[in-house]
Amino acid sequence: MLGKFTDENNSKKFEPIVPLTLGLRYEVLLDTIVLAEIEVPFDETALSPKILNVYPTQDTVPENLLKIFIHFSQPMVEGRSLKYLTVLKNNRDTLKGTFLDLQPELWNQESTLLTLWLDPGRIKRDLIPNKELGTPLNANEYYTLYISSDWTGKNGKSLTRSFSKSFVTTLRDDRSPQPDQWIITPPPSGTKQALEVNLKESLDYSLLNDAIRLVNYQGNSVTGIINLRLEETKFIFTPNDSWKAGTYTLLIEGRLEDLAGNNLNRPFDKDLKSREKQKEPREIFEVRFNIQ
Repeated sequence: MLGKFTDENNSKKFEPIVPLTLGLRYEVLLDTIVLAEIEVPFDETALSPKILNVYPTQDTVPENLLKIFIHFSQPMVEGRSLKYLTVLKNNRDTLKGTFLDLQPELWNQESTLLTLWLDPGRIKRDLIPNKELGTPLNANEYYTLYISSDWTGKNGKSLTRSFSKSFVTTLRDDRSPQPDQWIITPPPSGTKQALEVNLKESLDYSLLNDAIRLVNYQGNSVTGIINLRLEETKFIFTPNDSWKAGTYTLLIEGRLEDLAGNNLNRPFDKDLKSREKQKEPREIFEVRFNIQ
């Protein structure tokens, strides 16, 4: 294991770079001689993890769906996620190779949110994986994602129960989101009422929490809490301080995507043969509104 040794009270202290894993046994060696064995015990009082949600939450998605997010209540064991996932088509066919087997896996810092990528090589038309295997999902079909209760958290406890998420697929979505078409409902000044933004479509759950910020008429950031509602079609922002009258601006990063991976600048699967003039990509899109 990687780490560093320090001298402390006539003894050696070892600090690992990666924390020891609960339930595993470790050997302390001097050259090839085993000096001791250490086992990190589980916390018997720890709570079992459960699945809080699977995103997108809506039950109708485009056939070129790019990502699925699983949100857990506790930090989970990483590196073996696909072992606990099964995708069933029309309650009959078990699908193979639906998700990319990424190592390392895509977890948030707390190991509570896992990002699963459906194979982009199969989603993008004219690529070899697409021609040989077809798309991971097909339009007008019924799918179920099963998550096994055998999946364990870092505290050694298994999920409280298995989980399933069913959805149907529609035609491909090849259009970028249009922030200039969002509908903003501004709250009154002098209150802490929430700002509501109708996004007109479901967008990427993770990016909605990271790629949008709000500034006031002086250009200073407005702090607050983000909530997503109505199947990730509504962006709700509740400020920490009361609103003041004036002009505000939503700053939206160009990397914000819809469910098919189309960002604000370009479609995910753009036609390379198209002669249509490409627009200059923008890092930030702005949407202004007034509070009275």
